[in-house]
Amino acid sequence: MGILLLDSFRMLRARRLFWVALCLSGLIAMVYASIGFDEGGVSVLFGLLSFESELLQMRAEESKKVYLLVFTNVVVPYWLGLFSIVLALISCASIFPEFTRKGSIDLALSKPPSRLSLFLGKYVGSLLFVLLQVFPFTVIVFVSLGARFGDWNPTVFWAVPLVVLSFSFVYAAHVLVAVWSGSTILGLFFALLVWGGSVIVEWAEDISYQVAYTVPQMGIEFEWDKGDYQEVEPNESSEDFMVRLHGVLDLARLSLPKTRAVGAQMRSLIKLDSTDGGLQGKGLLALLFEDPDDLVPEHHTAAERRADQRHNVWKDLGSSLLYELALAGFAALIFVRRDY
Repeated sequence: MGILLLDSFRMLRARRLFWVALCLSGLIAMVYASIGFDEGGVSVLFGLLSFESELLQMRAEESKKVYLLVFTNVVVPYWLGLFSIVLALISCASIFPEFTRKGSIDLALSKPPSRLSLFLGKYVGSLLFVLLQVFPFTVIVFVSLGARFGDWNPTVFWAVPLVVLSFSFVYAAHVLVAVWSGSTILGLFFALLVWGGSVIVEWAEDISYQVAYTVPQMGIEFEWDKGDYQEVEPNESSEDFMVRLHGVLDLARLSLPKTRAVGAQMRSLIKLDSTDGGLQGKGLLALLFEDPDDLVPEHHTAAERRADQRHNVWKDLGSSLLYELALAGFAALIFVRRDY
């Protein structure tokens, strides 16, 4: 297995897209590390650009939250959880079709490792692309957080397995079709179809939850005909239709890979020395533009935190892993039994 992983690493290292992604990750990581906080507010590019902020100037705890929220709400879901996965998918798309091609597969099968070991070696080796993007980035975040705030917080390393798993959920769909058909394009199309479908379901479930539960719990009632809203007595939920719709979407979400949830999972798993619930229920823009003198109603904060906590991290990961196990297992079965 070790030889197979080393071979996969050498193959990835020979691909130009791997180095492009690694350089981009390094550049974004350095920009993130350049964010600093001083007497005037926040600075970027090691002081080259500075922005005045009374909030970040006055409260070091809020500065730390903003620094981490940039990581959990922007970097993890968009760069590491979206663009890096797309680059990894494109770069790794040809691994199995090329491996199962006549001549290449004959040479591989003539060697001692079993077919299952060959499959697992190629599958796990493909995950190295994302692992080698995420791990150095997270190390930079860990060091930057410790150097700026004295908080050497190992929980930021949850980003490594979460992002790698997000890629593996998408990649499993590609591998199944690629092994079955031998087509790189067909495998990519199916993977993007499953990924896009799961993101749409997650997005719809999130919107329906906000309408069915969060908005009523915050005591807000929309007047759609006037394009306005009014404050009312907080309720547990809205009308039955939205509650039922959310229930259907939540059930559909359970059977699909949860790739969009990585930001909320990070906010849940990162631990802070804080008495106000850490990062859960926190929004980056809301924290940046809130007035320190304005008190946010407690039931608003509670409703937002409840929305962020509504999905158990381990339940999400467990159901997604079952999905991946089913697809990758079926692909392995095809690979082991096919007469090449």
